[in-house]
Amino acid sequence: MKKTVQLLIGLALAAGALYYTLHNVAMDELVKTFQSLDYFYALPTLGIMTLSYLLRAFRWRILLAPMKQVRAGELFSPLMVGFMGNILPGRAGEFFRAYLLGQKHGISFSGAFATIVVERLFDLAVLLLLFVWVFVFRAQALDASAQFSGVSVQTLAYRFGQISLVLVLGLVGFLYLLVAHQERMMGVVRWCIRPLPSRWHRKIEYLIHEFSLGLMVVKNFNALCKIAIYSFLVWLAIIYSLYPLYLAYDVGNKSLESLVVVNLMVAICITVLPTPAMLGSFNAGVLIGLSKIMGEKELTAVSLSMVAWALNFAVVLGLGIYFILHDHLSIQKLVEAEERAETQHEEDERHYGD
Repeated sequence: MKKTVQLLIGLALAAGALYYTLHNVAMDELVKTFQSLDYFYALPTLGIMTLSYLLRAFRWRILLAPMKQVRAGELFSPLMVGFMGNILPGRAGEFFRAYLLGQKHGISFSGAFATIVVERLFDLAVLLLLFVWVFVFRAQALDASAQFSGVSVQTLAYRFGQISLVLVLGLVGFLYLLVAHQERMMGVVRWCIRPLPSRWHRKIEYLIHEFSLGLMVVKNFNALCKIAIYSFLVWLAIIYSLYPLYLAYDVGNKSLESLVVVNLMVAICITVLPTPAMLGSFNAGVLIGLSKIMGEKELTAVSLSMVAWALNFAVVLGLGIYFILHDHLSIQKLVEAEERAETQHEEDERHYGD
């Protein structure tokens, strides 16, 4: 029932975002853009998108190194099956990644899941730096007159950047204290959660303990530098994956500034509107960035968003299905894997501290 509700909410958000994206575009004109497009440019787009996931696998290898040395090639399978699983409600793919990794390499679910959390922190940090670059050096790109559902895009981006900054600073400070002064930090946490119901105490302590399992890499400065470099390379690949489509559609402004602004709007939309497989939210982000802010034709922005979304979906779905077949998995096994992963997560929580 819970997952059904999540799915229905996600589909409703996707429908709303798609309506926002398409409501000013004539369907016959949109179809003509698809028919006249030179799909030769899809090949480099697919290649760069695939490269971004390969770079994620190399970064994940470094995050896991303190627990176990695993080759990046062996991590590509759970990584892609996990991203494919994010089509499902509740971001089930993150459970897939942690569970499948544990089954194949004997790494605890808690430790594997914690590395994914740390991975997201690095993504958020890079995203924040991109916001700073735009607001400080390219402020003119965010036109104050651009609107999204009655809200200024400039204001929306600014607030999102503020929230990202608070999250990054808070998490970095927390990580440092947890690594350098773990016992004292846990004492502070216990003091802070005293007003909460007692049933929450163990949950919170367990979550912090779980998170600390993936923090061993933080003690290695060289590893942190490598993770930071890979994070920048991941985002560089994500940003430039749209460039071949800019050429295909002969977009007027093909600058790095335009690519960054579009990807920032996509990041905001897929966070604010967490739809299955980013359907609708991704498209709305491209429309806002490319048309509302950068001034390209709305038809061009909508068509490009549809093609870009379809190509990324093809990479994730195609590689996900390939590794499911290669590793002799099945959809039923994946559903059972998620259930077992959640059960194991709850059992670890109940036994924490025993």
